[in-house]
Amino acid sequence: MKGGWLMLKSMSFIYNEDCFKGIPNLAQSYGKFVDTVITSPPYAEQRKYQYGGISEKEYPEWTVAWMEEVKNILKDEGSVFINIRPHLKNGQISDYVLKTRLALRDVGWYECEELIWIKPDSPPLGSINRPRRAWESILWFSLTPKPYVDTKAGGHLSNRIGFENNKFEHGGKSHIHAGQNKTKQGRARVKDYIEAGTSKVEKGFSHSAMFPPDLVEYLINLSCPKNGMVFDPFMGSGTVARQAIRMDRGFCGFEINDTYYEEALESIHKLIKKLGKESEYEETIERILL
Repeated sequence: MKGGWLMLKSMSFIYNEDCFKGIPNLAQSYGKFVDTVITSPPYAEQRKYQYGGISEKEYPEWTVAWMEEVKNILKDEGSVFINIRPHLKNGQISDYVLKTRLALRDVGWYECEELIWIKPDSPPLGSINRPRRAWESILWFSLTPKPYVDTKAGGHLSNRIGFENNKFEHGGKSHIHAGQNKTKQGRARVKDYIEAGTSKVEKGFSHSAMFPPDLVEYLINLSCPKNGMVFDPFMGSGTVARQAIRMDRGFCGFEINDTYYEEALESIHKLIKKLGKESEYEETIERILL
């Protein structure tokens, strides 16, 4: 029976398997259990020597294919965050990412927002004939125009919630002024960019392109309720899973590279023990020790 059991946080695990093969098994067993997908798929032929790559021509169709599988495990109000940025080709920006975004819209995905990941300490990547690349896109998709979201979970405390007319040196009755001339204290909404340096990535892993945990923290706060489930179909070193553990969420994911998988699994085991969360991830520990 499809979705006969509910995947709980205690059952969190990652699999050494291609997500195209593994996701249907999860859907068959648990149905729609994922609150948030956070991932960085292989860029089109940009890191093919590290972990393979998809051609620019095939990339939109390939992305639609794995996102179609994700539909079967993503909750109706769930979100998908894809980290990607196109490269330069023949002096101009490659259009495969643009085509991918449009292809996803064509099959029913809502593109909720484009967030920006700013990397203030990034290495001098990109063409030497262009400014140094110091940011990447986080594309936010959902199956609904109103996904679950908590814009204040990661926000800072402020005593200036709301607008002040004189702040703009003019008044008026436009929507950005009307009824907002008195500020109050509270928690502000998070901004639409995340500043997270690449120097903050966790050390001791073989993977060459890791997320900093701060980036994952922002996205989990924004889109995943407490004790919810986070999924990464291209796990790499397991940063998404480890941050989920720190933030009391469940996790699930796939990684086909044996070395990356083993390092991620070992690090997850160590982190759960270090934080004293064995009882919360009881079945995770049992499966790792098998």
